[in-house]
Formats: sequence, structure tokens, C-alpha cells
Amino acid sequence: MSSMTGAWQVWDQATSYGQTLYRRAVGELPEMESAKKMAREAGRVFRNGDSILDVGCGAGHYLPSLRRLIPTPFAYHGIDATENYVELAKKAFAGQPHVEFSVGSIFDLDLPDRSYDVVMCNNVLLHMPSIARPLSELVRVARHKVLVRFLCGQRSFIIQDVHPQADGEEFDSQLRPVGFHYYNIYSQAYVHRLISDLTGVESWTIAPDTDYDQQKILDSATEHDGAHDASGITGGYQVNGYILQPWAVLEITRTPSQ
Repeated sequence: MSSMTGAWQVWDQATSYGQTLYRRAVGELPEMESAKKMAREAGRVFRNGDSILDVGCGAGHYLPSLRRLIPTPFAYHGIDATENYVELAKKAFAGQPHVEFSVGSIFDLDLPDRSYDVVMCNNVLLHMPSIARPLSELVRVARHKVLVRFLCGQRSFIIQDVHPQADGEEFDSQLRPVGFHYYNIYSQAYVHRLISDLTGVESWTIAPDTDYDQQKILDSATEHDGAHDASGITGGYQVNGYILQPWAVLEITRTPSQ
């Protein structure tokens, strides 16, 4: 299956956001709270000698967090569909051993089955037009664990975050957004059904992610060059505009290979 393309893929034009991710990768900006969280999750399941695949790696900004919390060396491969992000990641970690970055699609990963021990996918699935194929691909290339941070709750919502336009022309004559990205929330029941259809899965869990410093979430909003969709805090919850964000961590354990 070829990678899916469409108007929702806005990141190739988001050069300022790429620079923010790059500055995180090289330590000029603080770690993201999600990077700390997912590094803790990866450290919990990491076994000495494991390799890590980071799908949707951005500019490699999760790698410093992983290194800080995993005491032994590991091989790391970051994949992202946005070529600009991958080039920034290569710049940030140029010449470092056992670190690789490449352009690729989560809908069709160009990797063999069970090729990495721990497969991560952080803050990506919410922006995809569907998650069935991405979840299947993440499981396929994992040898031991899959860790996913995404929006998951009791109900599903397909949300298009319509981009503000300077002239106010946010929709065409057919009420289609001129620019948007997805901000989808999936029900636990739907995710469980998708995983149940996959082969080679031993077990899985979905746990809420409330493990973040609220003030640092607010502080990070100032680092995104006035982006309209920077996260805020309301009543102790992360919010985006009017949308409460039910962040969760999905952990999938693969069946042992034969």
C-alpha cells in the first residue's frame, strides 16, 4: 500500500515548527513533557542491547530524552514523512554512531518484519486520517514492544483543526477548509478492536497520560512562534482551543518470534 497523501499533510510547509523541534534536539530549548514521559516508558521496557525505532521522529528531539533515561548505549533509527524534519535531525546528530534518520511513511514502513526491539510513535496518530494501517505497521516492524502516545478516551471524534487565514477565507464554496490538520480522538473500544485484528500481538494496555508539569506545558506555548494550536491548560487538562486532550499511552507486547 502506498503512503496516503492529502491536504491534511501540512508539515512540509511548517518550517518554523521544524526549527523549534531542532532547537529541542540540540538543547537550545527544554525537553517536551511528552518526550520525558515516553522516554520513561521506553526505559521501563528497555532491555540491554535493544534497538529503538522512532516513527514520526521530527528533528530527533526524543533522542536526548531517551539517552538521559536509558543508561546503556542503544541503536536508534528515526523515521519521519517530512523531509525537512529529517534533514534537521541529521544536522543535529551528524557523525554520531548508531544513529540513523530517514524519510518514510507510517502507512508503509520500508522495513522488514520484527526489525526493531522497541518501536515508538509519539504525538502522531492524532494527525493521521486513519490509524488502522499505521498501527498494523508499527506492530509489524516491532520485535518486542510498541509504545504509542495519542488521544484516546471513551468516545471517538474526527476533528479538523481549520487553520486561520489572514483574509478570513477559511473555507471554499463547498465548505472545505483551505488548510487544516487532523486532531482526532479515538475510543478505547475502537483501538482494542483494531489491535484484536492483528497477528503477533501477545497483550496490550491503554493508560491515561497525566504525567506532565502543567507550567511547562504553558511555558512551551511561547516557543512555537505564535502557533494557533499550541497546547494550554484548563482545569488541570491539556487543551487545544476548545478541545480537551485525553492523552494516553498504548503499550503493545509482541508474541515471541518462532
